[in-house]
Amino acid sequence: MSEDHVVSVSSLRALVSHEEWTELTSRASQTYLPGDALLEQGRSGTHVLALEEGLVKVVRTDRDGKRRLLAFRGPGEILGEMALQCGGVRLANVWAMSKCKASIVFADDFQRFVRDRQLDGPLAVMASHRLREQTEIHDGAVHERLALTLLRLVEVSGGETSFSLIREEVGEHIGAGRKAVSKALEQLGPATVRAGRSRIEVLSVEGLRKAISGRNRA
Repeated sequence: MSEDHVVSVSSLRALVSHEEWTELTSRASQTYLPGDALLEQGRSGTHVLALEEGLVKVVRTDRDGKRRLLAFRGPGEILGEMALQCGGVRLANVWAMSKCKASIVFADDFQRFVRDRQLDGPLAVMASHRLREQTEIHDGAVHERLALTLLRLVEVSGGETSFSLIREEVGEHIGAGRKAVSKALEQLGPATVRAGRSRIEVLSVEGLRKAISGRNRA
């Protein structure tokens, strides 16, 4: 298995034509500032968002109050489509990590767009990739899971290397405590990653790839 296969999680934009993505994002758009909620858990799924710019995090709060950071999404992603298939209720919150711009596509328009463009296949591929992402992020040593998370952040953000992210959030995503995340950061080394109190910066993508190379041989 190649490193690219392990890291890559296809966006909708990567699975449809340029014309189809342009049509989808031709609708009214909205700008969100860091910390803003794009979608709220428990609300009705009246629309989806086609993310044109920025980086978001998908966070779910379980009934017992436990918070889970499920995923990171960047430009080219569609957000909120699951609510159109699961009783119309949002399953998670989506928060802006940076300044974001997204086109608002109402449910009827999106469903018609999918039907007319025969996009059931691409959407199924995207769902499969996301399921694999959820599985892989809990496999391996903590420092490997951390490296994989940071590689995906670089990829989905379009090449950004500095992220507004704290250790507790990383732990929520990879299933590890704060101390374990701090130890994993030390294992990756100061030449590969630098972490402050509220920001993590990738200094060497190659260093991250080396950290997960054992996963690919397994």
